[in-house]
Amino acid sequence: MQVRHHATIYQQGDAACGAFCVLDGHVKLTRLRRDGSAAMVALLKVGDWFGALDGDPQACAETAVAKGSVRLRRLPPDATRSLADADLIIESLARRQRFLELQIEALTRLDVQARLAAMLLHLAHFCGQNCRHGHEIDMRLTHEELAELSGISRQVTTTALNQWRRNGLLHYTRAYICIDDRARLAALLG
Repeated sequence: MQVRHHATIYQQGDAACGAFCVLDGHVKLTRLRRDGSAAMVALLKVGDWFGALDGDPQACAETAVAKGSVRLRRLPPDATRSLADADLIIESLARRQRFLELQIEALTRLDVQARLAAMLLHLAHFCGQNCRHGHEIDMRLTHEELAELSGISRQVTTTALNQWRRNGLLHYTRAYICIDDRARLAALLG
């Protein structure tokens, strides 16, 4: 199935609508906070699975939104119980679990700038590709989204990114973030 940019695939609280695999593009998963605002909990790339992966008919736990044009494979809610692609789902969930563990570690032990540096390095590892300058993060990310993933404010994120750009650690446009000096960025982790 094809989904256009910013389109909602399903919303938190909707009846379970099956499992999805990202075939092309990226998907953002968010959950509602107590105050009603949305918090991003995951960014998914090609090969990642999401939705009702266990075939449970419970309501969806998060909202899934397309980032850019997205192509998905959709399985009906009952198909995952006897799924031939179980190994792919397990691999996808293991990658997401590792990413979440790295986020938790950063939130509990790193200062603000180190958390942002760690998030950029994690994204480069999980969602990046080599480019002629360094390592590009192969996903359009706003400063707000990067701030949410790092657990810091958008203003602090923008200030740090601008400083790092001036210092030659990275450069960015609206379309990409390219890490020019991974070693110096990693050194910020302490």
